[in-house]
Amino acid sequence: MLTCVLIPHFDHVDQFRKLLPGLIQLEFPLVIVDDASPVQIFEELRLLVDEQAPGTILVRHTENLGKGGAVITGLNTALEAGFTHAIQVDADGQHDLSGITQLVNETKRHPNSVICGQPVFDDSVSRLRFYSRYITLYLVWLQTLSTEIRDALCGFRSYPLKQITELLKHCKPGKRMAFDPEILVRAVWAGIPLYFVPVKVTYPEDGRSHFRYFHDNLEIAWMHTRLIFGMLIRLPMILGQKLRCKSGRVV
Repeated sequence: MLTCVLIPHFDHVDQFRKLLPGLIQLEFPLVIVDDASPVQIFEELRLLVDEQAPGTILVRHTENLGKGGAVITGLNTALEAGFTHAIQVDADGQHDLSGITQLVNETKRHPNSVICGQPVFDDSVSRLRFYSRYITLYLVWLQTLSTEIRDALCGFRSYPLKQITELLKHCKPGKRMAFDPEILVRAVWAGIPLYFVPVKVTYPEDGRSHFRYFHDNLEIAWMHTRLIFGMLIRLPMILGQKLRCKSGRVV
């Protein structure tokens, strides 16, 4: 098992500067995908990485594709570089890096599965942000006809690269904020197991969100609409999988 840490980045160099020492201490190779940040920001990021984490794979988009697009580029880049697994960590410092050890340990036990962070929030989370997550959660339960997905939005995950890049060849998930929930639904449909580990999530006081309330909510609504129709098309297959699981022929 050869694991890297994948960081999608857009205009978060100040937050990433605080995050980087903790990542370096973990001694995992880094794959950073800059999603067309302003030139000055990217140059700051490049110099920071060159000085503190030489050997990092740094990829730059010439066009902003969104967080999901950056993750997809990073997954394919990591596979081409010879890695077997990639741990996705957001660049804005939300995730407790000590949770990476839990992700790695669970990945060793389940190397062909997606290992997902299940957020444990502190007081920095707003009520709107906290309760709105349940709307997406209930919808993905409907789309998979299961409660296998315990959290659909946390971008703290360990991906098995062979399985997930093969899945990406056959589907076109949303490339912005819709990516995180959609890829889990499609993983369930494809029979890729999911496991969840708790991770502390904090929203830094100086943190900045790139969430575009109108455009991203519209994309997420369209994503859920597509997935509900996708579930209906796959309904015989999904029900067949559940019957086989209950009969003991699939574990």
